[in-house]
Amino acid sequence: MVHISDTANPPASPPSASPAKPPAKRLSRKAAAVIVVVILIVAGVASVLYYEYYVAPGTKDQILVGMPLPLNSPIGQNMLDSAQMAVNQINANGGVTINGTHYSFKLVTYDTEEADPSIPVSNGISGVTALITQDHVNFLIGGYRSDVVDAELPIAAQYHTIYITFGADPAISTFVGEDYSANKYIFNGFVNSTSQGAQYGALPVYLLLAYKEHLIPTNVTNIAVLGEQAAWTKPLIGTGGSGSPLYGAFKAAGFNPVYINYFPLSPPGGSYDSLLSQLASLNTQAVYILAAGTETPLLISNYGAFDWSSDAGTNGTEPLLMGADVMGEMEGSTYNYYTATNGAANGELNFGWGPMLPVNLTPSSIPFYDNFTAQFGFNPIFEDGFVYSSFYYLASAIEKAQSLNDNQIIPYLEATNYTGPAGRIAFSANHGLLISLSPVPSVPAVAMQWHKDGKLYLVWTSLKPLSFSNFQTPTGTLIGNFTVVL
Repeated sequence: MVHISDTANPPASPPSASPAKPPAKRLSRKAAAVIVVVILIVAGVASVLYYEYYVAPGTKDQILVGMPLPLNSPIGQNMLDSAQMAVNQINANGGVTINGTHYSFKLVTYDTEEADPSIPVSNGISGVTALITQDHVNFLIGGYRSDVVDAELPIAAQYHTIYITFGADPAISTFVGEDYSANKYIFNGFVNSTSQGAQYGALPVYLLLAYKEHLIPTNVTNIAVLGEQAAWTKPLIGTGGSGSPLYGAFKAAGFNPVYINYFPLSPPGGSYDSLLSQLASLNTQAVYILAAGTETPLLISNYGAFDWSSDAGTNGTEPLLMGADVMGEMEGSTYNYYTATNGAANGELNFGWGPMLPVNLTPSSIPFYDNFTAQFGFNPIFEDGFVYSSFYYLASAIEKAQSLNDNQIIPYLEATNYTGPAGRIAFSANHGLLISLSPVPSVPAVAMQWHKDGKLYLVWTSLKPLSFSNFQTPTGTLIGNFTVVL
């Protein structure tokens, strides 16, 4: 784990019952660009990444934003890239003005490694503590794995530090609601798993209707649900089997749920074949996956190499694979999921948020996608549009408050009404992301699919939930476009 900082302050003492937040640190004027070398150790191989931290010319004051992120994975790197893109744009346009003084944003990062299958909660606790007490950041933006984020929240609240985070656990906003006066510093800038299900759930339902209407040959009636064991999946998987909240929902929609349970993040013997054998014996026709960590390349590689000949539900071919597989959203020069799975991702449908491909969700969606891919040679993934937007609405709240005092900024953050590349950002009373579904979703879901040519294609958005494009069957047949009739 690498802690990146350009401060040299000694560690502060641990949080006390009534801590005083360190004052905003005023840094001396620096050159227009500062190159920070980030050394990441991934799988025992050292790789060096360079990030340019831009300081607007003529600016002598900085706003330090601490970012606890899984920088040892492409997920965290993408989140940092989207943050840096926003920071560069804001700083280049004069930064944030408070009482006539121009401030520039500067990022300070901590590698929490939280995308790892082990979900190292302690790293998040150490990271947030260090960013606040050692680096004296003004605000926190980051966090990804809900289990880790949940453990970080009390620290940010205790130090009265605004933390805009991106976990999907509904408990994040519950934490605020339980004691608003103490925990009002926490804002969830991402779609929680309950709100996700309201849109994601429509896709398999419409695929089942498409089969019944003879629009596609792929039967998805016998469905299995595999979820990683994490905080964000618990409201969906529950105790598993017929006791799962998803069981009744799928049953009511005309499915036959044959399996609903958590899958091991580190399988016995290093293979998921025993789990896949069980799914084949249940005549599974579709697999719905819920996974946000780095374990899925192995799962999907095993899935593609597995002999499905015993699966009577598919006549011996592999079931349709769909769901929220975060690693499966990644198509780029530095990491490519299709390549990482040796082509086993072929046919996988992935749900997500924001312009992961060039799709016109809002007026800023395609410009964001174009800028991101041009700078980083990689497509944005599900959280990137939300991370990018957070710097803009935080900057707006600071300017309206004309202060860097967290308590003075919070009322303006609570009043956020900002439309960014992923959709409209507004907060509930408990600081969760508000999602309206009518007349169209304020934060639309998207789905894309890997094709046998090794490329991702846009298949569906919740803006037009009955319309599909570029659909490919698990056997590689391109169906193209179709519209379901209700």
